[in-house]
Amino acid sequence: EKEIYAIEKCWSTTELDVREYKKDGQVRGHVLGAAEEINLQLEDHLLNLQTMSGSRFVGRYAQKVRTWEKTLNMVVETLDVWYNVQRKWMYLESIFIGSEDIRMQLPEEAKKFDKINKEFKTIMKTTHEHPVVVKAATQKEFDSLTEMGDRLDKCQKSLTDYLDTKRNAFSRFYFISDDELLSVLGSSDPTSIQVHMLKLFDNVKELKFGSGAAKIQGMISSEKEGFDLCTKDVTPPEKGASPVEGAVEEWMTLVEQAMKDSLKVISKTGIFNYANAARSEWILDPDVLGMVTLAGSLVWWTWEVEDAFRAVKQGDKHAMKTLEARLTRQLNELVAMVRQDLNKINRKKVNTLLIIDVHSRDIVDSFIRESILNAKEFAWESQLRFYWDRDVDDCVIKQCTGFFRYGYEYMGLNGRLVITPLTDRCYMTITQALTFKLGGSPAGPAGTGKTETVKDLAKSLALPCFVINCGEGLDYKAMGSIFSGLVQVGAWGCFDEFNRINIEVLSVVSAQLRSIQNALIYDNPTCDIGNGDIRVKRVAGFATCGFFITMNPGYAGRTELPDNLKALFRPVTMIVPDLQMICEIMLFSEGFEGAKVLARKMTVLYKLSKEQLSKQYHYDFGLRSLKSVLVMAGGLKRQYSDLREDIVLMRVLRDSNMPKYVFED
Repeated sequence: EKEIYAIEKCWSTTELDVREYKKDGQVRGHVLGAAEEINLQLEDHLLNLQTMSGSRFVGRYAQKVRTWEKTLNMVVETLDVWYNVQRKWMYLESIFIGSEDIRMQLPEEAKKFDKINKEFKTIMKTTHEHPVVVKAATQKEFDSLTEMGDRLDKCQKSLTDYLDTKRNAFSRFYFISDDELLSVLGSSDPTSIQVHMLKLFDNVKELKFGSGAAKIQGMISSEKEGFDLCTKDVTPPEKGASPVEGAVEEWMTLVEQAMKDSLKVISKTGIFNYANAARSEWILDPDVLGMVTLAGSLVWWTWEVEDAFRAVKQGDKHAMKTLEARLTRQLNELVAMVRQDLNKINRKKVNTLLIIDVHSRDIVDSFIRESILNAKEFAWESQLRFYWDRDVDDCVIKQCTGFFRYGYEYMGLNGRLVITPLTDRCYMTITQALTFKLGGSPAGPAGTGKTETVKDLAKSLALPCFVINCGEGLDYKAMGSIFSGLVQVGAWGCFDEFNRINIEVLSVVSAQLRSIQNALIYDNPTCDIGNGDIRVKRVAGFATCGFFITMNPGYAGRTELPDNLKALFRPVTMIVPDLQMICEIMLFSEGFEGAKVLARKMTVLYKLSKEQLSKQYHYDFGLRSLKSVLVMAGGLKRQYSDLREDIVLMRVLRDSNMPKYVFED
């Protein structure tokens, strides 16, 4: 009796916490606050009531106990539905009430939502006036809220379908979230897209808008390098502009096309001018972009090597050696340039070019050592070779049996990796996998550059590469929409730590990938991965999309991949990289002369530190920390150009490592 009385007393006064809902400084209605206490109380009392109804002394109170049980159960169910509906209402309210543009584009949904909005506000108002829980959360409210929830789901579905039509029109929109896409669509100001540019393109930080934002004149990368859009098929290239007219997905499609056309014209001009100017002048020419210096140098290097092979055939035994001497001379010119006072953009250009050039010279070096005298030998076939093919008037890249077109995605000056024999082998596996329409899966311990190598190869081919960090949160729908984006943009996707995805999702993913690969193998124009047909982006008959997964073997909480999924990827095993070589080339590209000796000292020091110092959580003597030290060293070297190189390096190592040592070390 006491218990029942306590329950009646408690619920006659318990009230819901109803607050004002403010958005942009104006009150938009009322919402329920958190109800943890009420939920705890409910659980507690329901448990007591159950115990009572099971007791044999319940006799004359049985009816009362049952009524209370029913009432409180109803409250639990109603509150669940209520919070659910409230969450959906708050999300859709900010979209439909806040933005005129979206209301205009989805008039039917807006009308439906207005109706729901009115009903929801009425319920909330009544609750605000009579907030006692037992009176507010009744069967009547439960029914009307459940029905409202279903209607909100329909609104949400139409909204998602609407976003998908926009994404299919400009497929890079797959790489930004729904909210970000809505903020772009809901704004009539074309410059609102600037915030999301880095997510949409590989390295375009902002667009250069013309007067009154009526046209787009160029693009600027995160390092402040930029170029102007130009009209194609006109030599010399004239400045053009991409108009900003119509819906955002329409003019963004034009911008993407204009970027590729302009970069093709700029690259062609740059590669053509290489032969007519001194190399150092050509590199510093502001019209020659960072990515053009790389592609141009590689095209001409390929030609020079093949020319040396031709000369050897005609009886000039020393052609290769002459070429090697010339390449070394070019390298020394670049090192001298790095030491001069260059502006930021040019310094970055020369740094990156040095890294690539060292590799090119080393290849020719190895040809001399192993006396390779024919262009058909595997040592030459297995290199990434760039050609400007006159028949198709385009830059093509060959490696073994692989054949690729240059992608003309704007790369800015985003730096390149030092190419070690390991990187070369990884490139080769990936290009061969793509030739057979498979994916690639580099596996190996952390810090061996699995993701970076894939990204770096994409930079070489100028293709956009999106890195997706996988976790338990990815379901098959999210994966499906990422795949649709990659296939339609023709981009590469690198799925980091792929084996973190739940096994149930992986089985669907393998079916999705299977259907994409079938479309690639049989040259179908579209493929279906469970959300309607999507078109496969092809450039000159080649589909450019690629799928790569990286895995760290043997951690807890990772799943083993199912076999039908493993079969779709070519495995590459990555091992610990050659630190000394990377060190040497990075020091070299920062302008150090005695790079070889210094690199050896430095790697030994790092190896000893790793082995002999105490194990601390914040110690890192791996590849990443090495790299930051080397970049610092370059800066100091330029500041104190009259100091000995070993002292400069010593200083940097001291400054970057001493502060983090614990007392004992």
